[in-house]
Amino acid sequence: MRHKVKGIVVREAAKGENDKLLTVLTGEEGVLTVSAPGVRKISATNLRSAQLFAYSDMLLYVKNGFYTLQESILHEDFYALREDVTEFALGCYLCELASAVSVGGEEGTEILRLLLNALYAAEKKLASPRVIKAAFEFRIAALIGYEPDLTECPICGKEADAIKNRMFELTDGYIFCGACENPEEGFTKRAKVSDACFAAMKHLLTVPVNKIFLFRLEETALAELSALTEDYLLLRVEKKLKTLDFLKKNL
Repeated sequence: MRHKVKGIVVREAAKGENDKLLTVLTGEEGVLTVSAPGVRKISATNLRSAQLFAYSDMLLYVKNGFYTLQESILHEDFYALREDVTEFALGCYLCELASAVSVGGEEGTEILRLLLNALYAAEKKLASPRVIKAAFEFRIAALIGYEPDLTECPICGKEADAIKNRMFELTDGYIFCGACENPEEGFTKRAKVSDACFAAMKHLLTVPVNKIFLFRLEETALAELSALTEDYLLLRVEKKLKTLDFLKKNL
């Protein structure tokens, strides 16, 4: 049976002498493992579509639950990401993270869209790698069902915008007043949130996906945001992301 999908290669591995085994992130169908015969030959028809970061229409042959690449139409290869080690590391991390949490369906379609916009922003240098990393982490956490509550302190009811000593509870994802903090209430994982960081957090949850990377922060606020988004996300991802260590060594 033949089956058409549109997806991006988030991982590639050599197989045999001329073949590859591709991990392809699609929208509706989530992550697929696809055998790509002959694509390591320089003359291969599907050569460019079988590369890491390649986004293509793919025609697959399906038999007994296994997928084999037959034809492809490349839309974008994001090849420039390979020319800079930091951008390459960022791309690898974003791809691994997206494939780790995507289960397909409407949510999977949004994750694929977010990934494509992030890779585009990195390739075109629309934002720094640290901005893209933080924005991607926070937005993808929201997409998989962990959108934080940034409206008010659940203890005293004060609006979050009016809180001066603002804190963020990482485990359950809400803003609260530093004055309301009580060790007996179990605030074991929390982070201080400056005004600049708080404004960035709201931006990341509310703007269209093609605009979430278009913001700037001073270095101190960006470091604060980056640590917060990473900690918040990793509490929700059940697997170790090997590419994260590689990225952090090159940021």
